Amino acid sequence: MITFSVGLLEKQDIDLEGSEPPQLLELEDDLIFNADEPVNYQLKVSKVSNGALVTGNVSTTLNGACGRCLEPTQIELAARDIELFVEIENEEIIDITEDIRAELLLNLPANLLCSEDCAGLCSICGGNLNHTQCGCEPEEFEDTPADSSEPSVWDALDGLKLDK
Repeated sequence: MITFSVGLLEKQDIDLEGSEPPQLLELEDDLIFNADEPVNYQLKVSKVSNGALVTGNVSTTLNGACGRCLEPTQIELAARDIELFVEIENEEIIDITEDIRAELLLNLPANLLCSEDCAGLCSICGGNLNHTQCGCEPEEFEDTPADSSEPSVWDALDGLKLDK
């Protein structure tokens, strides 16, 4: 848990530095991302009117399969320059764990990539194009012209009508 004392904050700014277990991210059942490394944080809490301002950085390492080639990969997940306002009411200890978790999860990528220029898998043979040139010829998609009497792949959409 990432917490700070309101009493101490009244006297001085608070530096919070440490790590939390990877379970903080609640990614145990996620099919794309795995968090095995601790979540490290360096935060500063300052008193501001009616609350506290939390600033700093949080980071961890994520593992998973590349979204293009399916090879195992690892990336750093980081939330840099966090700025959170925390309202202080009548509590002595403020828990900001969920706020920090949310800040970090907002930076999750849509897909893990082993590299920006990952070539992915061949759509025909499934070979990893980062390691081999398979020589497969891509199938050419032939669409039937609109004035043709032959069925088109788009015929099913032509039958749809929008209700107004």
